[in-house]
Amino acid sequence: MARHSTTLAQKIKDSLRAATAVETSGVEPIPEDGRSGGPGSSFTLWFSSNVQFSSLSSGMLATAAFGLGWSQALLAIVLGSAVGAAAIGVMSTFGPRAGVGLLVQSRLPLGRHGAAVPAVLVFFKACAWFAVNSVLGAFAVQTLLGTGFAPAFALVTVAQVAIALVGYGFIHLVQKTMAVVLPLLFIGVSVYGYTESDLGSAFDPAKAGPLGFAGAFALTVAIQAARALSFSSYAADYTRYMPADTPPGRLFAFAFTGTWLGSVWIASLGAAIGTIAFIGTPTDLVDQVLPGALATLTMLALGLSTITSSCLDCYSGALAWLIAGVRMARWQAVLVVGVIGGAIGWAAGQGDYWKSFENFLILLGNWIAPWLAVMLVHRFPTRRDDNPTVPRFGTGFASWLLGLAAAVPFMSQPGVYVGPVAEDHPALGSCAAAVAFATAGLAQYVLTRTRRPAAPAAGDTTHGTHTTKEIPV
Repeated sequence: MARHSTTLAQKIKDSLRAATAVETSGVEPIPEDGRSGGPGSSFTLWFSSNVQFSSLSSGMLATAAFGLGWSQALLAIVLGSAVGAAAIGVMSTFGPRAGVGLLVQSRLPLGRHGAAVPAVLVFFKACAWFAVNSVLGAFAVQTLLGTGFAPAFALVTVAQVAIALVGYGFIHLVQKTMAVVLPLLFIGVSVYGYTESDLGSAFDPAKAGPLGFAGAFALTVAIQAARALSFSSYAADYTRYMPADTPPGRLFAFAFTGTWLGSVWIASLGAAIGTIAFIGTPTDLVDQVLPGALATLTMLALGLSTITSSCLDCYSGALAWLIAGVRMARWQAVLVVGVIGGAIGWAAGQGDYWKSFENFLILLGNWIAPWLAVMLVHRFPTRRDDNPTVPRFGTGFASWLLGLAAAVPFMSQPGVYVGPVAEDHPALGSCAAAVAFATAGLAQYVLTRTRRPAAPAAGDTTHGTHTTKEIPV
């Protein structure tokens, strides 16, 4: 018994040592002898990443801004979260096979230079999310500790950067811990929010305005999907260390379930709170909704959840910066994301972010959706090249641009740009991402069908996928 206890303690100690060791790899392929972990870690990572204030905010928009009743909002949240969770689930399966992230793998269909464009967009997207979450986390810490904005902001940003600096193993360890801690902390506000809110609320035409019911419902679905879609470009970053033979079906199931459960729980809670009050910042939860002790516990939960979510932006944003062609070490790229994201967050400061938040989420879906469509068609092709050489710009880049172009008339970014279709039919203003996805996927399918099929070698069971050796890094 003593020997067994000693062995178990040693295993735990070794696991902790490995998880807290600073990651030395960048964007290069992870060798097979350096792989470890299983699909279960994808559940904890994506569950805890979705238990956060931005999920609460996106759900609150449905009732407080778009006028849906709570049950109507819940249905839209369930549907939108499923779309985003499916994207994260599928994209997670790309990591183990190749041992590199999605942006590296996109060099095959988009070309070496073509893939740099979405890499730059992912970098700036990560900086923007880092900024948003840093401000929200600072509000929570400021309220919790009673400090000024500056020290609270510094505490949150430094914590996020520190986790990302250590790297892959530590991020998974933190998310596993938070997958237990955060539900315990959010139970109180969940019980209070669901019991004190008006769950029987009806649709409010005055809030919906020209959107009408159909437009409000579709916009809620689109925002929920876009929030998770924005994470899907990161998905393979957190599975590339898993063994190549990791079952893709199990990996999809764990990633999908973790994302969907976290998103539906917290977004539906936000929709419930939205029937009571329109919450602009975490501080407003204390001032307008929650009683004293529960408010303190909730601020702790929001502060921790913001840090654990935003460290993903810092880590994956750094990898995107390297993939874009910038020559520096991974830790230096992490600091770049932290500095730029921190500067944006500091400039945004204590302003009202609601309309910007809504536009930001929708805009993300507009360009990420066609990129994901290209990657899916590339992953499951009916034909493929005899020699997968990488041009400067591949067919996938053209397909991606076609998808973006097709979406322009449907785009609805009030104060920035509203396309002719969205202007004449506001209810269709949330369809841009779907149009972009369908157009890019169809274009890539047609273009790849023109390629001459390669005859698989005897015993080759990987036809239609690519190995690490085929992907240029």
